[in-house]
Order: sequence, then C-alpha cells, then structure tokens
Amino acid sequence: MTHPPRSPDTPAAILQLLRQGRHKAAFKSARTAMRRHKSNPVFANLAGIALGSAGQQREALGYFRKALALDPAFHDARKNLAQTLVLCGQAEAALKPLTRLCADQPGDAGGWYLLAQARLATGDAAGAEDAAGHAIDADPKQGRAHNLRGLARQRLGRLAEAVSDHAAALRLNPRDIEAMINQCAPLSRLLRDDEALALARRAVEGDPAHAGARLALGAQLMAAGRMDDAAVQYRAILDHAPRHARALERLAALGRDRDENTLAAQVAAALKSAPKGSEDRALLGFAAARIATRQQDDTAAARHLSDANAIMATRLPHDRDRDRAHIRSSLARFEPGMQVAPHPAAGDAAGLLPIYILGLPRSGTTLAEAMLAAHGDVRAMGERATPGMLLAPLIETGADFDTEAAAAFARADRAALPGTGGAGHYTDKMPENYRLVGFLRTACPAARFICLRRDPRDVALSMWREIFDGTALAYTYDLAAMADRFNLFAEAMRHWHRVFPGDILDLRYEVLVTDPQAASQAMARHCGLEWTPQMAHPEQGDGAVLTASATQLRQPVHARSVGKWRQHADMLAPFIAGLDPELWPEIR
Repeated sequence: MTHPPRSPDTPAAILQLLRQGRHKAAFKSARTAMRRHKSNPVFANLAGIALGSAGQQREALGYFRKALALDPAFHDARKNLAQTLVLCGQAEAALKPLTRLCADQPGDAGGWYLLAQARLATGDAAGAEDAAGHAIDADPKQGRAHNLRGLARQRLGRLAEAVSDHAAALRLNPRDIEAMINQCAPLSRLLRDDEALALARRAVEGDPAHAGARLALGAQLMAAGRMDDAAVQYRAILDHAPRHARALERLAALGRDRDENTLAAQVAAALKSAPKGSEDRALLGFAAARIATRQQDDTAAARHLSDANAIMATRLPHDRDRDRAHIRSSLARFEPGMQVAPHPAAGDAAGLLPIYILGLPRSGTTLAEAMLAAHGDVRAMGERATPGMLLAPLIETGADFDTEAAAAFARADRAALPGTGGAGHYTDKMPENYRLVGFLRTACPAARFICLRRDPRDVALSMWREIFDGTALAYTYDLAAMADRFNLFAEAMRHWHRVFPGDILDLRYEVLVTDPQAASQAMARHCGLEWTPQMAHPEQGDGAVLTASATQLRQPVHARSVGKWRQHADMLAPFIAGLDPELWPEIR
C-alpha cells in the first residue's frame, strides 16, 4: 500500500528537513506555511529554529517573537527565544521571558536550565546555581544541568562542590566531553593538577577533533610548564580548523613556532574572515600584535592592539562610576585609629595563616607567590575567588562586618580551602583582594599582606597586550578606564597603610626582578619565615601556574620588561594622561 506524499509545509515535514540538516529548505517551507496559516504560531517557531540552526540567530529572534505574539502561552517558542537571546549576547533580555516560563511551568527542567544559562551569562552566579538546582530537581538525570551548576559554583569559589557537580554529569554520561573539560579548572584550583591533566587527556582521547578538549589539555600543559607539548595541542586544532582564533592566539602567546611567518600568515587569513566586532577577531588581533612585537614592527602591533582592545571594550563595557563607588564604600568601613576586635573564632586556631599578595594584575604577584611557595612551609593557592564571593553580599547590602560576621566569614573561607599538605601558610594572590584588606585583616589579624608595586606604565603595557578570561578585568580594554582603576588601587593602598600601619609590606617589582634574593628575604622576614636559597629561584618550582604569567614564570628571573613602556609612550598616552601624580610619584 502506498501513502500519499507528505505535504511539504506541515510541521512534521519541516521537522524532517531540519533533522536532515536542510535548514534553508526548512525555512522556505515554514515561510510558505506561515502565509497559508497566518494564525498558527507553530510555523513561525519552526522558521526561527531553521534560521538558528543555519547560524542566523539574530534573524531567528523575530520569528520566535512572532510565534509568541500569536500565542503568548507558547512555551517552546519562549524557550527558543530565550536561548537565542543568550547566544546573541543578550542574556539580560532573556531573563524576563524565562522567569515567566519557569513560573508557569515549574516542572520544566529545560526552562530552568535556560534560566540558569542566562543568569550565569549576566554574572549572577548565585542565581544560576539556584536555577540549575531547580532543573536538577525536575530531572535529576539531566547531565547538562549538573554541569552548568558546576560552572556557577566555580564562579562562586566553591570548588569542591563544582567538582562534585561535574563528576555527577560524568556518572550520567562517562563520555561527556564538556563535563571533562569543565572539571579541569576546579581540580587545578584545588591543587589536584595530575587529575586535571589526566582528565584533559581523557577528553582528547574521547574526541580528538574536539577543539575545547585540546584547549583544555593545552592549558594544563602550559600550567605545568610543558610549553612545547601545549603547542602540539594547539597545532592539532589547526589541523581540523585552520582559522581557529583561540588556538592561533595561544600559539602566538607561546612564541614557539620556528616559522613565525607561517603563523603570521595564518593569523592574517583568519582575521580577514573573522566577523567584525567578534571575540574571535579580538583574539586574532592580540595574536597578530604578539607576532608583530617579536618582529619589531611596533606600528603594526599598536594598530592590532588598538583594534582588539576596542572590540573587547565594546563587548565588555566597564562601569567606572559603579567601580569607584564600590571600592570607596569598602574603604569607608575602616578608618585610621579604629579598634579591630575580632571574635575569637575569627582567627585561626589551627595555625594555618594566609599570606595575601596584593597588587594590580601583571605587577609581579605570580612571581612573588612562586618565591614564597619555594619555602617548604608555604602552599601556593593562586587566585582564590572565595573571599570576594563570600564578602560580596555583605558589601552590596552594607551589612555590618561585626565579630559574628567576621567569624562566619573565616569559617566559610577555611572550609573552602583544599588541603595544604602540612604547610603552615598559604598564599592568595587574587588581584581584587586589595579592596578587601580591612575585612581580611579583621577576620584574621595574624594574616600577612604583601603589596607588589610596579611602574604603572609597565603594568598598563602588559595589560594592554593581554586578553583576559571573564569580566573582572574589563577595565583593561580601555586606557582611560585603566588609569581610573589604577588610581583607585593606589588610593586604596594609601588608605590601608593609614588604617593598618606596618602591617603591609610594599615590595617593588623592579627589586623583585633585579635582586630576587633581597626581595625573597624581605618577604620571608615579613611573613615570619626562615629564608631558603630556593626562594630566589622560583623558575625551578614544579607547581602549576594558572594565570597569564605561566610562560614568563618558567624562565629565570629577569628585568627585560622594566621600563619597556618608554618604547610605547605614544600608544599609552591616554593612560599616562589619566594617572594621578599624587598617587603615582614615580611618573612625576
């Protein structure tokens, strides 16, 4: 018995075209059906799906909105609209429709997952964690929700819980490459570097063509100081995707290609096809600038850096007024002459003491940490997000940091620490900690503070050449905003020196790199440690380095970057003009 041919403009026929990957044909059929069935929202929704599947997300938005205009209760269209808004970088606009959807359909695991995605994209990690939890409650076997909650918990600094979430996703699907990749970062932060490296290898073995897996393995190898092995991973990505922006940027950062002209040509070709205003274009601009710098073409390097930073400044705008108000409100809580009387539980009864390494990013904090970590009684913890995350609600609401609050903070912060292997001290070099000195000193009066001071113009040059993950360093993409933040940093440190006289060791980067023995001895004295010769040779350490300084730290200490800003004064002119000479006497 033969069946009559299926009409080409029925929902079933259009879905069949989508499953076959025939997106243009599916869109054409959906458009035809829309004209024939003007009041049926299903076809507008299918037209949007077809466009989105073809990579035309922005064009798809109008069709999802059309479907919702025809039927405001059409939940699939609402989910598709929200997901597409997130993909288009409009996560804020996705929150309202998703919140409504989850209120109307509280058992819809997919809706909660999308809400978690949108919240995470807008920086609301706590809200993302909550929404992902609802998704898991609605469908415990939804591995992607466990994975997403793990990412939210990473942002919140709750690394052990993040590891647990990614592990849950892997139990549900042992071949989940994304879960393997996402697990690597928190494992490294918990000082479980061997596990992170093994998991990254497993991800690559599971899918050798997966660029994200190769990037994760490359990052782990770089952190371990195995730069040549990392380069192999990035080149493997280019075998499958010759214009992969992140792989090209990483290779340019490593500077290990024998034929740099070939790498330069690959970057140039990728730049020609990269969409204007895209992150890929910015990544390629930073890569091109690195190559031009090594080829001593400062004019080309400056042009590429200007273009790349402009893209990132547009994509990640920095709110200078909010930044200023936020920092100054923290400073205002602690005044010179105030009595600091912490609750007994706020201290550290076990004797494990933090050493907070303060300073602007690229000011030598990683090198200082490595010197301290060469001492057998110090464990390097890198950039810990936990203190800032724990204190953020209190700072935002203006709640009192009384003795009970200090004790609660100290307990929660300690609970988030990984094992220290018997060391009595640990380092925390999170850049933003300079805002929190009053809180940290109150919670643990025995804590030690070291502040790295480097010529701000050299710091700015280093920042201007770097692309950073996340939004915390968005100010680095705008020279005027960078000067404003530098002034706030100097203002904050002047304030803390007045509030806690003698508690903070100021250490010049220039001394750190020209006389590492004297610098490491000064840090040891300040921290109550017995100096050891190994502290003057941090390049010999075998600990992982998870910041942009990974490549530099594997070299013997050198002073080649001191004063390099002078060669680029014209490029840095807007920054230099914005510095306050009262706060930065070295620029007078």
